[in-house]
Amino acid sequence: MDDDLTQLERVLTDRAAEVPQVQDVPPTMVARARRRVARNAVVFVLGAAVIVVGASAGLANIGTQHGPGVAIPGDSGSSAPSTACAAPDLRAEVSLGGAMGSVEGSIGLTNVGGGTCTLSGRPTVSIFDSQGNEVALQATESEPQWQADGAQKPAGWPVVSLQPGSAAAVRVRWSNACPQLSGPASWKLDLGNGGGTLGVSGADASFVPPCNGPSDPSTLEVGPFEPRAGA
Repeated sequence: MDDDLTQLERVLTDRAAEVPQVQDVPPTMVARARRRVARNAVVFVLGAAVIVVGASAGLANIGTQHGPGVAIPGDSGSSAPSTACAAPDLRAEVSLGGAMGSVEGSIGLTNVGGGTCTLSGRPTVSIFDSQGNEVALQATESEPQWQADGAQKPAGWPVVSLQPGSAAAVRVRWSNACPQLSGPASWKLDLGNGGGTLGVSGADASFVPPCNGPSDPSTLEVGPFEPRAGA
């Protein structure tokens, strides 16, 4: 680099020598001015080189301090994921009423665990006869109760956050129980996503709708998880 600077100073000195002399200026002053111009140019080039090198080192240092997996100041980072509710955390109870040849209502899910957990999506609901045989059903999806009522969407939905003691609900409607069951029914609910299955209690669980169309399938409409009204 010293050789390059020496060569640069020589070139600049030669360029300065090409500047026309003013007749009234002493030759010694002109020579000093030429040397000063050359030296100032060299100092400017050196200063620019130092700035570039310093900036490069700073960028490299940033890359070292904030590599993969290290949060850069100002980043919020990822929040801790919520804990999904599991079957042991919940108590399920169905509430039904008769309506136009069907039974409809909701399955309430109360958090009986010690911490807050979340529910989302749509569960799988199964119905069994008094002998424990699963009833053949054509399952269909229904809208949540709040939407059917024309109410405002609950905060945070479609995720339902349950603190200990609070409850969610699942809208259900069972129609055309064919062939007609001769005894009471029982219900089970699968939370999905590995959450497990739990039995659904309640006196209304034994309600069975009439068989109005023997050639038609028995249908069960199931809504998504939503906050229970008034909970």
